[in-house]
Amino acid sequence: MRNVLHVLPGLESGGVERTAVDISRALVTNGWGSIVASCGGRLVAQLEADGGQHIEMPLASKNPLTIWRNSARLEKLIAAEKIDLVHARSRAPAWSAYLAAKRTGVPFVTTYAAIYNQKSAAKAWYNSVMAKGDVVIANSNWTAGIVKERRPEAADRVVAIPRGVDFTNFQRDAITPEREQKLRQAWGVGAADRLVIMVSRLTRLKGHRTIIAAA
Repeated sequence: MRNVLHVLPGLESGGVERTAVDISRALVTNGWGSIVASCGGRLVAQLEADGGQHIEMPLASKNPLTIWRNSARLEKLIAAEKIDLVHARSRAPAWSAYLAAKRTGVPFVTTYAAIYNQKSAAKAWYNSVMAKGDVVIANSNWTAGIVKERRPEAADRVVAIPRGVDFTNFQRDAITPEREQKLRQAWGVGAADRLVIMVSRLTRLKGHRTIIAAA
């Protein structure tokens, strides 16, 4: 059985975390082993219920010494669990994962889930680890274009894979009429009023002002 190690800051909430849980479930369903290393969070229970394994590490830390220590921890984990692929989804843990993968000779993949601010040379260097993957996944064609522009040396390794959504969580019949009525009352929305649901965290980057203006 092949094993994949996913490395990210935590498993609390957000697109990065949700994607890690979804991909882990897909891997397990198809006979692969899936291990997630992170600081933990409320999604750990779902990850483990789906057959994935969680290893707690202080991977959210940006402290250089902690990043270096994490790389040693990951190197031991890769050897102990016979990891075939390391997948990093955020910059600080990506540095640890990159160093560990390089020392063990295991393929290293990264995913750009966002475009990072890089107003200085130091920030650009810090961000550069996300373009060091043997394959660099971008969450959209737009993101892929920015990555190729900023890191031309990685252009031939960048592939756009748009973020998927598990629609079983949004089926119309999953909500009873009684629950719908209670929600509308709680939100002050009339029975005939249309609702637009935007599934994302609250940040300017996600475009909430744009969707409000469009509505």
